[in-house]
Amino acid sequence: MRATEVRKGKCPHCGEEMTFMYNHFRPPRKSDEGRWETAKYLADNGFVYHTVYETIPDDPNGATRTVKYPENLRDAKEFVLKHKK
Repeated sequence: MRATEVRKGKCPHCGEEMTFMYNHFRPPRKSDEGRWETAKYLADNGFVYHTVYETIPDDPNGATRTVKYPENLRDAKEFVLKHKK
């Protein structure tokens, strides 16, 4: 399995389809619909909270750094456009 592969399965508690998320995913409060919508949008676009790297601007060696996942839908849309390959 590739690191960016999105895996689906059946929830053992309710039987509904679920998406397996990586260890960087921190579920929002049940009542925080905006953050859940953001997480769903990211997962639907292949970002299941695996580590994402970006090149550090103006670094002569091409060094990279990890990218923080967005917490709202507007930023998530920009994130997907920027980091989806």
